[in-house]
Amino acid sequence: MHQFSRVRQRSCNGKVAGEKETISRRLYLHVYYSPDNEAKKELAFREDLLELKAQIEGEETEFTKSAQKKIDKYLTCSRKGRGGQLKVEFNDKTIAEAKKYFGYFAFVSNQAMDTFVALENYRLREKIEELFAVQKGRLDGARPRTWYPDNLRGRQFTQFVSLGYHCFLTKKIRQVQAKLGKKEPGKTKSLIKLEKKLENWLAQRSLAQVLDWFDCIETTKVQTAMGTYRWSTEPVARDRLFLKYLGLDTK
Repeated sequence: MHQFSRVRQRSCNGKVAGEKETISRRLYLHVYYSPDNEAKKELAFREDLLELKAQIEGEETEFTKSAQKKIDKYLTCSRKGRGGQLKVEFNDKTIAEAKKYFGYFAFVSNQAMDTFVALENYRLREKIEELFAVQKGRLDGARPRTWYPDNLRGRQFTQFVSLGYHCFLTKKIRQVQAKLGKKEPGKTKSLIKLEKKLENWLAQRSLAQVLDWFDCIETTKVQTAMGTYRWSTEPVARDRLFLKYLGLDTK
């Protein structure tokens, strides 16, 4: 349990504005370790210190506040004798202390859930900015002005529903991609080859581009002296396989 406090901005339900209010909530702490993140962070940390060391040895004296803080903490500068050569060494003790928790990260949740389910849900939050861009570019959210408040609420509700479909379709496509190109009982070589084509095609396109591709299926009629001709675009084998894996009827 954790105690949160806040100062009320408005008076409501017998509580006066400016009064301090305390709330108790149960929190769940999730701690993770990633070897890949540890290696990347350690490499960036080492390169940063080596660059600062080279700058000091090159007689550079002006540094930003953050760089100067790193120099004071992780580097030791000394000179031998009066006017001797500058010697820059690493402070191994503080460096080892700083690297102690490389690769670890944590976050807090207010709900009890499986560790990796919590991590997956948290990482989905990174899609918020992408969804705002989709809303403005694809869902007609760039011009929210309407004559009546009810129209605005209806428009926002429609955009909210469309975002739900967007998230659902994104997740469904990710599930399809996870099983493409894998050898399983019942799969022929030709099917696996077609799945790999679909896998490459999906990897090179965003959801908007995928929807645009299927939106282009249409029929064109041309009247000539010899009669009426008709051209119809249709999905190729790759497209039919994709729609089949999505659970859509392609007949």
